[in-house]
Amino acid sequence: MLRFSIPLLLTNVLQMVYSLADSAVVGRMLGVEAFASVGATGSTFWLVMSAVLGTSHGFGTVFAQRFGAKDMDGLRRAFVTAVYITAALGVGIGLAGGLGSRALLRLLNTPPELLDGAALYLSILLGGMLITFAYNLLGAALRAMGDSQTPLRAMIIASVLNIALDIALVIPFGMAGIAAATLLAQSFACIYCFVILRKTGALKDCGFKGDRQSAKALLRLGLPLGLRNASIEIGGLIVQWHINGYGAEFVAGVAAAKRMYSLLLVAAGAGEAAVATFVAQNFGAGRIDRVKQGVRAGLRLMLVSSGIIMALSLLCGRFILGLLVEGDHDQVAAVLDAGMRQLQLLAYGLPVLYLLFLYRSALQGIGKPLIPVLSGFAELAFRIAAVLFLTPVLGETGVLLADPAGWVPATLLLIISYRLIFRKLRGCSK
Repeated sequence: MLRFSIPLLLTNVLQMVYSLADSAVVGRMLGVEAFASVGATGSTFWLVMSAVLGTSHGFGTVFAQRFGAKDMDGLRRAFVTAVYITAALGVGIGLAGGLGSRALLRLLNTPPELLDGAALYLSILLGGMLITFAYNLLGAALRAMGDSQTPLRAMIIASVLNIALDIALVIPFGMAGIAAATLLAQSFACIYCFVILRKTGALKDCGFKGDRQSAKALLRLGLPLGLRNASIEIGGLIVQWHINGYGAEFVAGVAAAKRMYSLLLVAAGAGEAAVATFVAQNFGAGRIDRVKQGVRAGLRLMLVSSGIIMALSLLCGRFILGLLVEGDHDQVAAVLDAGMRQLQLLAYGLPVLYLLFLYRSALQGIGKPLIPVLSGFAELAFRIAAVLFLTPVLGETGVLLADPAGWVPATLLLIISYRLIFRKLRGCSK
């Protein structure tokens, strides 16, 4: 699991590095206002992106279960069916997002001075969501077969290209150039993953015909996980609405912290993918004992990594945030103060969040998507409650507490459910 997760960890680090590079190019070359415009799109974009990632992870679970059961024909049928589902979802999201970005940002109380730049940036990213969806589907298929190296190499390609294209396109095209650079870099990474996947022979003679049984299996796991992630990010939209009411510097500060927060989750994302793949393969092979061993190993990895990352973020956070913005001294100081307040609260909650990722992936791997979905709704409910009841009393601090407030009940629900379900599985296997 550790050997498998290390390339995933590096992949996530690279993904976050080029995301931070996007922000740094915008913040340093276009200014604080442009940086805040990108930040104002964060919750909206991650609502869609999280749904895409959840759906892709669900598809990957089906792939891993069939690969673990040595059902290669079933794996091929599932992949072809997933391609059709992905195409339909990607085109639908692209059209809706490209046409509706400005209206949605208005609903979120986006400051008028940020609206034009934010709408342009978001509409391009969402308009190209088919590329993002395809890349994640190919990565899920490769990881399901135990290949975490190819997604890493693909991300190296994407990272280098994205940073180079950012610098080349930002001056002539501004915000549009930054968004286009991301999609172009992902396109090259997508092509690379597809070429490697074909060379494995896993797609040999797979044809073009979808399979109804595979569609049911994919949708049964993929859509609930996409819904779970989307429900969590709906809470993010509500939080963003309140954030937008505190002005551009506060928006920029929280956006900077959320960018770095994504970097704090690189180990959690790698561990989640490793546990989900390990559990799904062994569950597909009927090895319940190995499932238990995998979750225990994942628990140790998650707790150790969350402690290390929490310490590093608290020690180095302000320095890293300072790399993202440049401008008037007082304005930058206000941005960094807001960013550090948010970052500290997020960092202290990392051990709980890492456990959430662990038990969520374990339940996903054994084909139990309902509890993760319910945990997403629990997280949503408590985030909304934090905003509604804490913000009138604590002001900005109430908004900053909203994310951590949702992690505790969601994690408790997942841990209790996992233990109850695993007890039944262990009894059935005897």
